Amino acid sequence: MKLLSTVFFMTAAIAAPLKYDANDIMKKNEAARKLTQLQASGKIVIDGGSRKRQEKTFTWWRQLQPDGVHYNTLTKFHTPATVKDQAILFLEADGDKTEILMWLPTFKKTRIVESSQQNGSFMASDFSFSDITALQNEEYNYAGNEMTTCPNTTTPKTLQCYKITATLKNPKSAERLGYSKLQLWIRNDNHMSDRVHYFDQAGKLFKELDSTQITQVGKGSYFFNHLHMKNLTNGQFTVLEFSALNSKTAIPAAKFFKQRLGKDD
Repeated sequence: MKLLSTVFFMTAAIAAPLKYDANDIMKKNEAARKLTQLQASGKIVIDGGSRKRQEKTFTWWRQLQPDGVHYNTLTKFHTPATVKDQAILFLEADGDKTEILMWLPTFKKTRIVESSQQNGSFMASDFSFSDITALQNEEYNYAGNEMTTCPNTTTPKTLQCYKITATLKNPKSAERLGYSKLQLWIRNDNHMSDRVHYFDQAGKLFKELDSTQITQVGKGSYFFNHLHMKNLTNGQFTVLEFSALNSKTAIPAAKFFKQRLGKDD
């Protein structure tokens, strides 16, 4: 009887689902995403649904602010000619204090993307302006204790992911972000996201982001070379590709000065 009890206990322990603390996993995710600085070449491909395929190229700079949490990000477009020299500057801050400014060379003026407009399309893509900013853990409550096979078909089938639900601490943030809830699959090997589901303000799933081709760019830090955002309501999708990643060359702080937006280097 004692032997049977021992065998039963061992079997139950093996079969029991792995428990984890969602907040701890997301802290590890934040650490894995943390970059002091990064410069890269990029391409954005917009396709699917009833749209005509579009392709745009750009240079991308990102730098961690002194608070060690928020980032400054500058994107400068090169092609096609209709967007040549257009630039978008993201100055992240807590909540709705994030500033987004667009340099429009045709008009030689800077447009401010107001907080209420940050859920709008980024360069006619399926990414919103708020999607381009870094996920800020302080804005969310995290929950979940389920571990499952990572859903992204481009990752090894044996790879396991922590399945985590993220809800906004401040419901008013849903208008700015364009969604009310996230479902995240966080890889257990490097704690980067494998897939993210976005739920609109009515609680309906409407976008899906797959992240692949991860590159290590520092000790314990990673970056995605390939991001695929799909609009599940109309079949449209956008691919963001990054190449020539450079985390070594210093980026001057002046690169992100508002008064320099639109000026040649």
